[in-house]
Amino acid sequence: MDELLLFLAEKGALQTPVHITTKSIGASFSMSQQNASIRLRKLTDAGFISKTEKGLQLTEKGKKNLISLYSRMKSIFQMKSFVFNGKIVKGSDEGKYYVSLSQYKQKIKQALGFIPFPGTLNIELDESQIETRIALREHKPIVIEGFKSQGRSFGSAELYPCTIGGYSGALVFPFRSHHGLRILEIISPYDLTKKLPISMGSKIRVEVVFQ
Repeated sequence: MDELLLFLAEKGALQTPVHITTKSIGASFSMSQQNASIRLRKLTDAGFISKTEKGLQLTEKGKKNLISLYSRMKSIFQMKSFVFNGKIVKGSDEGKYYVSLSQYKQKIKQALGFIPFPGTLNIELDESQIETRIALREHKPIVIEGFKSQGRSFGSAELYPCTIGGYSGALVFPFRSHHGLRILEIISPYDLTKKLPISMGSKIRVEVVFQ
């Protein structure tokens, strides 16, 4: 299973063609635009996706491939506890900007009961955990609505309360995200880089438990 096929499906390419550039794909997967083009061409040549003027869309073969994946994941979908292990990677500071906005801070406080530290902790998952990440997203999240400020629109986000090294926090899935499926963004009321003995590249464990 090519991770890019899942990425396109998550962007809506199961139902309709989606416009997404190779530059954007490259940025989401931390690869060059050229490598993104090669990945797309391989999926197209294999018959998993089609490319038209309207955009990229999964073919019937691509959909069947995902259905096969889903059948393997049924037991995972029923899980009430999700554990993710990954390594800390550097973010773009974009999360810090958004979390620092007063509107988001108040919405997060209302939803989770805490004001987030101005920054996010980014964790890169092993490819073997992509299926678990997708299964997590089948559970109902806590949604914070977007808003408008000074003529600009800010998107909504979905939250999943979690614990990181014994500290409370939440996984954040912004509606507008440039990350691929391997990156998890975490907010917390604490500066986790000071609370935990971690640095760039450190291994870390994140747990999400549903009642």
